[in-house]
Amino acid sequence: MKPKNYKYLDGSGNQYNIQDDMRKTLEYVPVKPESSSSGIYDGGKYVKTEITIDQFNKIVSLLNSAIRKSEIHIKDRVKMSGMIIVEEEGNRNAYILDPYSEEKFSIETKLREIFEI
Repeated sequence: MKPKNYKYLDGSGNQYNIQDDMRKTLEYVPVKPESSSSGIYDGGKYVKTEITIDQFNKIVSLLNSAIRKSEIHIKDRVKMSGMIIVEEEGNRNAYILDPYSEEKFSIETKLREIFEI
């Protein structure tokens, strides 16, 4: 069975890919000005790094906690909302998080902490 891969899009549209293939990695794919809604925002530099098992487990725990808490899910992606995408065995599920939820804040804080953003 192939492991789950997670993607998280933060409130600004920057993407974090959390992967568990041969090694555990975290990839940051920033929004560039030409792709931002303002035409000015720049999410910074692309980074891909290997992460520890503890870091991986903490991120996945935060993501799964937000997935289970359906009351913070919203129907449509709005500015500043977060989005979790889970890919497993050819299936893809997406969960949009309320922009003001504590879970969204916790996920984004942990991801920024790892990258020291």
